[in-house]
Amino acid sequence: SPVAYISPSETVLNAKPNPFVAQFSSIGPNSLTPDILKPDITAPGVNILAAWSEAAPLLPRIDSKQTFVPFNLISGTSMACPHVSGVVALLKAAYPDWSPAAIKSAIMTTAFRLDNSKEAMKRSSREIAGPFDYGAGHIDPNMASNPGLVYNASMQDYLSFFCSLGYNSTQIKLLTGNGFSCPNHKEEVYNFNYPSITVSELKGPLFVKRTVTYVSEGPAVFEANVKSPRGVLVAAKPSKLTFSNKGEKRVFYLVMKPQESVGNEYVFGSLTWKNGEQKVTSPTVVKRATPRSPELTKHSHFNHPEYKSF
Repeated sequence: SPVAYISPSETVLNAKPNPFVAQFSSIGPNSLTPDILKPDITAPGVNILAAWSEAAPLLPRIDSKQTFVPFNLISGTSMACPHVSGVVALLKAAYPDWSPAAIKSAIMTTAFRLDNSKEAMKRSSREIAGPFDYGAGHIDPNMASNPGLVYNASMQDYLSFFCSLGYNSTQIKLLTGNGFSCPNHKEEVYNFNYPSITVSELKGPLFVKRTVTYVSEGPAVFEANVKSPRGVLVAAKPSKLTFSNKGEKRVFYLVMKPQESVGNEYVFGSLTWKNGEQKVTSPTVVKRATPRSPELTKHSHFNHPEYKSF
């Protein structure tokens, strides 16, 4: 008669390739706000061993009996989120004056996108993953503690962002309880000062605005390294940012120019500000709206003063 053997379990260390994006992980694009990349970040969330309340039985039941244990293995967002929350708490303790937006920026712009084989991170299917799978990348707590630059945003910025989404002042006042009013000029959603850069309808040459804040000590110079998405010519203007003191802000534009060959599919690239020691990376995600037509030559950004030098 057949005989089955159950061998003792073993812990396998440094298994390769790791990390990878789980099959059940939520992916982009963002269906509600296409000009904001989602997900933001990736964190450990598969087979996480952690404490478990013995007030809650295991599911499913074993032999129709309730089983209570002090530890359990769980997978999902409910495991990835505590990892990120812990990093947020550590950053807030280290930098009490940082805003939630600054902390989010530090986490996103210092994430990594290579696995432990030094190859591009993959999906569980072993296909190459991208920003719609992992967002800015996999969280790196040590790097997040020293980002150099952050993309900050105030409460006013978020309220103006709601205006850009189409909410009116009356609706926003129901949330805030104060006298906030939407500005006469509603900023484009892609200009919200987010750590990632997404343009879901690129109709012609475009300037995307961002502001970075220097959060390190002493003078520094950051230079831009741009990896253009396929079929889109991208440049940073200016391409060099100089800082003398902590807290200084600098505005730059990411100039995008679609090429004739680009279709109406999402393409991916990145912008990295480097100063030798620190690297601040933002994924860039672009989708062409429609094929070129004569009316696109009237696009307002053709008259932007920086365009002539692009």
